[in-house]
Amino acid sequence: MITVDYIPSVLSYNTPWNQYIFKASDPTDLLNLSIGQEISNITYVGGIPNESGSGSKTILSFLYENGIDLYLDPAPGRSLVGFIAIDGNNTLLIPNNGLKDTISGTVFFIDPTPTADEKNKECFDKLVWAKQCIFGKDVLKFVNEISFGYLKTDALECLKNEKRSLEILNCYDTRDIENDTTDYNIINYTTIKKLLQ
Repeated sequence: MITVDYIPSVLSYNTPWNQYIFKASDPTDLLNLSIGQEISNITYVGGIPNESGSGSKTILSFLYENGIDLYLDPAPGRSLVGFIAIDGNNTLLIPNNGLKDTISGTVFFIDPTPTADEKNKECFDKLVWAKQCIFGKDVLKFVNEISFGYLKTDALECLKNEKRSLEILNCYDTRDIENDTTDYNIINYTTIKKLLQ
């Protein structure tokens, strides 16, 4: 949550962006944010919601000042003062919707910290991808061997089994990993771990 000041007339920077500036009351609040960070809600003083923009809203750029001018990039002698945001249509947000008497408001951000399920899915997807790479190499090796007339009797069956296990892994719903349940899958995670080996 960041408290911002909305009055464009107070922002005396020599820039055409004055009406788009979300100037932080305490710029140190901005230090934990990043470009692309999603905004969950914007309100005016008194809790009136800001309806400007459509779709998800994100930080487009941070703004820095040197006491005279405003800049989009940090440099020696410049300090962080605020940010510019866009909506889902890449339209710049006007913080106060053009209301001249609105002096401040609050911007709430979505916590970018991934959940346990998101972490599990990311790790699982990497393991499955690595398994798919091994399968691709095994298929290439098999094709090269049969093109030279060398055929192992069980090579094709091994490839078929690898393919079957990959099909199971690609359909696995990772939400069962955290508590090792079968709420979303028929096969438990202990069995899935064997397929990943």
